[in-house]
Formats: sequence, structure tokens, C-alpha cells
Amino acid sequence: MKKLDNTLIIGIGNNTRQDDGLGWCFLEHLEKEGYHEDSLLYKYQLMVEDAELIAKYEKVIFVDACKTQLNNGFEIERVLPAEKVAFSTHEVPPNQILNLCETIYQKKPKSYIIKIQGYVWDIQIGLSNEATENLKKTVSYFKNFTP
Repeated sequence: MKKLDNTLIIGIGNNTRQDDGLGWCFLEHLEKEGYHEDSLLYKYQLMVEDAELIAKYEKVIFVDACKTQLNNGFEIERVLPAEKVAFSTHEVPPNQILNLCETIYQKKPKSYIIKIQGYVWDIQIGLSNEATENLKKTVSYFKNFTP
């Protein structure tokens, strides 16, 4: 089994909302590639409690579907802690989780977000054809990505 050195990959999404399941599908592909399940975490959304969890890792990679038009159908970018934290009952973005991690636990894991472009968000299991193609490109690129 492949295990990334002190790295956690968090797939965010909901596989019952079509392309919103891209984050989870990404993790499923990594599992098939032999990545160790201890390195992978499925989440519907991030919560403030995740700051404690990520404080245990040197690197964190968030993977989520995105509605924005992206070159090549995906994008990987560094995530830095947010200076201002605002909470909602729906979600907490990765930069705010990182801010809490740094503020409360004095830990600052090197973090990235992988955004995969989705197209359809209806209540149904299964990705759209376009999102499936974007997922394949993302997984292929990730094999050579060094965080």
C-alpha cells in the first residue's frame, strides 16, 4: 500500500449530488491505486473540529468539486490560513480551518486544494461525462504531483 509521508488527503463532497461527488471519487481512484486508507478522509464538508485533525499532519490536500470554469478541468493551488475567520452553519473553507489549526494548535501544515470542475448538481448518484473526464485528468496529473 502507498502511504504519503505524514500527508492527509481530504475528499469533500456528496456522491448523491452528481458532480459534487468529485472529491470522493478522487479518493476512490487513489484507493484503487493502492493508497493507504489512513491517508484518505471522506467529508461532506469541513467543520471547525477538523483543525485538530489536520494539526497532526505536515501536509494536507483538500479535494473538492468546483463550479468555476477551470483550464484543463482542474486546478491545484496552495492554501494559506485566512486572517479573518467567519463561521457559518453550512461550511468552513480550508483556509479558515488552517487558521484555526495555527491559532489553536500552533501547527501550520503545508496545504493545497485540488479543484475539479463539475457541471451537474442534481440529486442522483454518478458523475457527468465531462466531470468524469476532468477527474481522469486530475488523477493522472496527481500521480506526478509532489506536495
